[in-house]
Amino acid sequence: MKSQQEFINDVYKNRGYVVGYHTVMAREDYDWLKSYDAFAKQTYTEEAHLDRKTKELLQIVTLTALGAEVDHIAKHVNVALKEGATKDEILAALKVVFLPLGGVAFERGVKAWGSVVNAESVQPENA
Repeated sequence: MKSQQEFINDVYKNRGYVVGYHTVMAREDYDWLKSYDAFAKQTYTEEAHLDRKTKELLQIVTLTALGAEVDHIAKHVNVALKEGATKDEILAALKVVFLPLGGVAFERGVKAWGSVVNAESVQPENA
C-alpha cells in the first residue's frame, strides 16, 4: 500500500498540481482521497473521448465561472500549456465566459492566465 506521501506525489505527477484539500485529506481521510482520486482519474485525467488539453480548457472556464481562486485557475493554465494549449487558445476559451457570466468572471480568469503567461497591459498615464 502506498504511503500518504507517495500518494500525494503520484497525484502531483499525474495531474501536474495539487490543491489544499488534496494535502489535508491525505492526512485526515486517506481512504476518501483514494476513492476521490479513482473518480477523478475516470472523469478527468484519463483520456477517453476528450484529450487532456481540452479537459484543461474546460477546467479553466468552469473554475473561472465558479469564482475559484486565481491560483487554482492558474494551476490549470499551467497544465493546459504543458498539454499543448497555446496562450491564445486559453484566452479564447476564457472569452467564452464573458457573455454568460460577465466581466467579473472574465477578470478572474484573465488574471490567472496573465500570471502564468506574463501578459502585458497598458495602464492609463494619469491614473
